[in-house]
Amino acid sequence: MQKRYDVFGIGNAIVDTEVQVEDLLLSSHGLQKGIMTLVSAEDQAALLEGLSGYAQHGAAGGSAANTMVGLAQYGGSAFFSGKIGDDMSGALYRESMAEVGVDFDVEPASGAPTGTCLVLVTPDGERTMQTSLGAAAEIDVPDVDADRIAASRFVYVEGYLFGSPTGAKAAVAAMEAAKQAGVTVSLTLSDPGMAEHFIEPFRNATREYVDLLFCNQFEAMIYAGVQDREEALKMLGQDSPRVFMTCSGDGSLVYDNGEITRVPGYSVPVVDTTGAGDIYAAGVLYGLANGMDNATSGKLGSFASARIVSRMGPRLSDRLGDHISAILGGADPTAGI
Repeated sequence: MQKRYDVFGIGNAIVDTEVQVEDLLLSSHGLQKGIMTLVSAEDQAALLEGLSGYAQHGAAGGSAANTMVGLAQYGGSAFFSGKIGDDMSGALYRESMAEVGVDFDVEPASGAPTGTCLVLVTPDGERTMQTSLGAAAEIDVPDVDADRIAASRFVYVEGYLFGSPTGAKAAVAAMEAAKQAGVTVSLTLSDPGMAEHFIEPFRNATREYVDLLFCNQFEAMIYAGVQDREEALKMLGQDSPRVFMTCSGDGSLVYDNGEITRVPGYSVPVVDTTGAGDIYAAGVLYGLANGMDNATSGKLGSFASARIVSRMGPRLSDRLGDHISAILGGADPTAGI
């Protein structure tokens, strides 16, 4: 079958509100730094109300959606499946995806509002998320388009989907459809909290379906149950033939059928880590979909990730695809390209 898309992505459609706060605020509210927590809309609103004096930034988000946007910015073709509400936020979300060239054609939920995430960013750039899924929690098997999956080179599944019963079913259905169509299945573990609380569903899905696993070093160590990142990487490699593991400023490690490749990172001032892993995956998927090797694909991911952590927000506005030669030639991610 002729491939229409490089990647079919599926995940939670979320509208982000980012707020820069001090570490003291996290501790005063009993929030665990660097972790995503599912909360009620009421609890989220109460916390947000207390932050009225802080600078805030809103944007359409969601992990897999961010990856699909990053892929489009590299010049790739992407479809995103995520559930929004039949409301103003949902309409803006749909419009934002169209503006960046990501196909998005999913029926809105009836009654539930578009999901929202309150992202608290501390001075070290770390993000702590309070998420009210809203309509996003209603994504289900009927939202999995098997024909579009068959017309894609990769399927990319967001690990956050395992936080809701129907989301988990949709995730598995997407992977099963990809497997039946001979499409490469990729999964991201998404968050240390998700890796801790949904470890068995992750392991089952990875062993059954996953060809390409994305994670950071902390998620990997939780998954593997060890404290050494390279040992964790090798253990993940027993469940998935290829693993891309990000290691913050140390770059990333790639496991490919027993061989480990180190991909250097970039030393940049960290402002906000929101979306860093998402856009890393975007660069990798773009590279692999276009015949690049693991190291080259990882470099595209590392560049985009370094670029995004040096500013606020989960998405870039850059047309990265216009600068691939410069990126591979050693361009500075903090400079104009």
